[in-house]
Amino acid sequence: MIKKTPDQKRNNLLRLVAILFICCLAGLLFLGTTLILRQSRDLIGKPDVSLSPIRKLYLEAILILQQDELLQPNNISLDYVLEIRSGQPLDSILADLADNGLVHDQALFRNLLIFTGADQRILPGKYLIPAGSNMRDLVINLQDINASLIDFTILPGWRKEEIAQALPTSGLSIRMDEFLERVNQPVNYPKEIAVESISHEGFLMPGRYSFSRSVSVEEFINAFLNRFNKNLNDDLSDAYSEQGLTDYQAVILASIVQREAIMDDEKPLIASVFLNRLNSGMPLQTDPTVQYALGFSPDHGWWKSPLSLQDLQIVSAYNTYMINGLPPAPICNPDITSLKAVAYPKKSEFLFFRAACDGSGRHKFAKTMEEHSMNGCSNSGS
Repeated sequence: MIKKTPDQKRNNLLRLVAILFICCLAGLLFLGTTLILRQSRDLIGKPDVSLSPIRKLYLEAILILQQDELLQPNNISLDYVLEIRSGQPLDSILADLADNGLVHDQALFRNLLIFTGADQRILPGKYLIPAGSNMRDLVINLQDINASLIDFTILPGWRKEEIAQALPTSGLSIRMDEFLERVNQPVNYPKEIAVESISHEGFLMPGRYSFSRSVSVEEFINAFLNRFNKNLNDDLSDAYSEQGLTDYQAVILASIVQREAIMDDEKPLIASVFLNRLNSGMPLQTDPTVQYALGFSPDHGWWKSPLSLQDLQIVSAYNTYMINGLPPAPICNPDITSLKAVAYPKKSEFLFFRAACDGSGRHKFAKTMEEHSMNGCSNSGS
């Protein structure tokens, strides 16, 4: 047997150490690469099962190499509401995203959509895109039905209970009882109105709104109040003063005009009739105030029509056949055309009006009771 010299033993040991070092280094590199790839795959998401192996590897490589760009925040400073239409082509969606600063690289975002299969799962609807979110966040949002916004509409002339009735089928998480509990309290702004208000009735501005499904009742109501506050500007307030009305009184009268008028172009003349009656000390004698006082009926809903003679005798501060002046609070939520009609009524000497007999939804106006009687359908040949 050949005996190894000390130098040979030392060299063999060094070789062994080198091999072990290389193996350890390779293991660390493999482990590090595996962890990096795993983190990268967690970032870009799972590949769509319909992708071919070659295309999957190609897209994965592109996305991993550009993962920093995937995490780059969008270019918007305020949250943005993105609307995706049913059947909207992917190219059109990508163009909308890029035009509004929501993605900075259309090709990269397209690759991410295709890799994850999200290009086939984008849901139509409205989405609230937060400022500072990235492309990975956006892919997740566009596939999440719970992330889409809900459209909610308040029709002009609805009372607060009718708004509450629309909640259960809206897709929002707000309960009818919690909404009514909140809106039955005095409104806390605008400040000049808050002193007089009894409830939120009159200030829940009609229109179309978009809400997240998880919106709180406070956020929900504040959206209506904020829009009302924007509409009630200084010019309107000054115009109300010229009519001898406070802002709150003007909202009350606007709510009556809203329920009486069918055609917007008649509202200034209807407002003129009511102002003329107020200035003459005459009771308003308007049916919608009685309907409001009667409340809900299973047979007639919230707005009973026609009214009986017995209905007109209901004892209520809202019954303008029995009281002089305005009722104590609005009877519905008027839109901007009704609010403007009270601010800028059409000058007239009319004290009466009634529905025209032709079914047009328009009204006939009169200066005297005799003229008013002549405008009745029994005198029109209808």
